[in-house]
Amino acid sequence: ELISGRKLKPSRLGLVLAQGYHLIDKTLVLPQVRSDIEGQCNKIAKGLAKKDDVVKKAIELFSAKFNYFVENVNKMDVLFGSSFAQLQDVGKPFTRCGLTRRYLQFITGPPPRLYNKTTEIVYPLPIGGEIKQWTGRHCPVQGCNFELLLYSVGAPLRTFPLCPNCYNNPRPEFGRQPGEDAEPVAKPGDEEDEAKERSIRRMTGKNMVRECPHPDKHPLIAEMAVSPDPESDGVLILDPHLGPKWRLVSTREPTTVYLPKNVEKVTILDKKDEIFGLHMMSI
Repeated sequence: ELISGRKLKPSRLGLVLAQGYHLIDKTLVLPQVRSDIEGQCNKIAKGLAKKDDVVKKAIELFSAKFNYFVENVNKMDVLFGSSFAQLQDVGKPFTRCGLTRRYLQFITGPPPRLYNKTTEIVYPLPIGGEIKQWTGRHCPVQGCNFELLLYSVGAPLRTFPLCPNCYNNPRPEFGRQPGEDAEPVAKPGDEEDEAKERSIRRMTGKNMVRECPHPDKHPLIAEMAVSPDPESDGVLILDPHLGPKWRLVSTREPTTVYLPKNVEKVTILDKKDEIFGLHMMSI
């Protein structure tokens, strides 16, 4: 659609297709491949490369991309299902996006996910637990600012804060993303493909998460951590439900530490202990 200022506004179908191409093979929508081919054409013009060699290489490249796309085309089902479902199927506004400040729609799935109708972006959520709103609280990671959710899992229930953006766009400095297998040793140049595969697994709901959905080094978890968990390599955090039943829960194991019933208030302090570097509490 042509809009004022000689600009083109993409249709809903166009946005979904672009998001799907980007999910499966982002070079299909980014200009890098075209730039590389133009560079090869310049080499032909300068006599630095043979035309037949360049054509053969380009055909092999796009043939491989076509085959990979065909094998993974079903990964677009979630995007189309989110974008073209009836409004009553999409659900009610659930939480705010930190990028557009628009409400994200909660789709129960499977797999459960949040959907931004403005940008056509889908944020898959962990499966295996219960997802609730945590209105008014925002992710402390710089540049994120997404409104937070609560993720409850296990029996008895352990509850953890959940940022939908950080869950789908994990940062390596925070550590391995829970729910995923240990990172394989990547071959040089394969890092991008492995990141793409992780994104596809989340999109198709193949990640069962029975623990805290964020690494312990994520600022959201680190600011609530008060003790190492002696039963695992995780930490104990203050249950985000807070009072009146105060308790600590492990991020990695079904461990719960109940505080005495006569405790009226617990506050996590900025001060940290000198041994573990975790927060101290005021009870």
